Amino acid sequence: MSIVATVAVPAAEFPLGVLTDLDEDITLTVETTVPTSESVVPYFWAPASARDATVDSLEDEPAVATAEIVDETDDHVLIKVTWNGRVNGVLESIREHDAIVTSAVGTDAQWTFRLRFPSYEDLSAFYTNCVDQAISMELVQLHETVSPGSTRQFGLTTAQRELIAAAYRAGYFDVPRRTTLVELGEQLEVSDSAVSQRLRRGLAALIGSTIAADRASDGTDPSTGIEYGFDTELESDQ
Repeated sequence: MSIVATVAVPAAEFPLGVLTDLDEDITLTVETTVPTSESVVPYFWAPASARDATVDSLEDEPAVATAEIVDETDDHVLIKVTWNGRVNGVLESIREHDAIVTSAVGTDAQWTFRLRFPSYEDLSAFYTNCVDQAISMELVQLHETVSPGSTRQFGLTTAQRELIAAAYRAGYFDVPRRTTLVELGEQLEVSDSAVSQRLRRGLAALIGSTIAADRASDGTDPSTGIEYGFDTELESDQ
């Protein structure tokens, strides 16, 4: 079973320290791609208002051979980066340990990566390798992946999932509400107090694993305009 880890790295210890050199605060977002070469993160989204400054700053980085704009939307541009030979540090560790970058966001303070590893052993080796290189890394969140047919998706237990689905169907979230906790308890044959606690915990787990931004970083995917966030709690199959 693969492992998904969210890690935060100080911007100064990432090959692209360009954000601290710009006049305005910007966020670079990695465009996730299917790995087809040794290039780990070849595409970045940047604000259109800082397009020229970002490209110039990227090209000034020793680790970057070229940086060019290959696409754009109303508010953002997509920049393709060609790395200058072998890239050390975090990126090289990601490549060496077969990690897939599922999302990454960079600011002038830090870069936050969501990485998928084949196993705990690969994650451990990646982390040890970064520590050996004196890279300051914080493990923000860790969880095992679940299959599409798993009964525990989005961090929900089966009971929590059934309750949230029942509450939705019965109109508990409507305005005005069309049912009560007491009625839901009678339907599920549990007390209204148990329903209240289960519902709160289930909604917290659902929000934490879908729309909530973690404490390290948040933002919007420029290619879709959809806000995203990282998981904020440890998921398990228990």
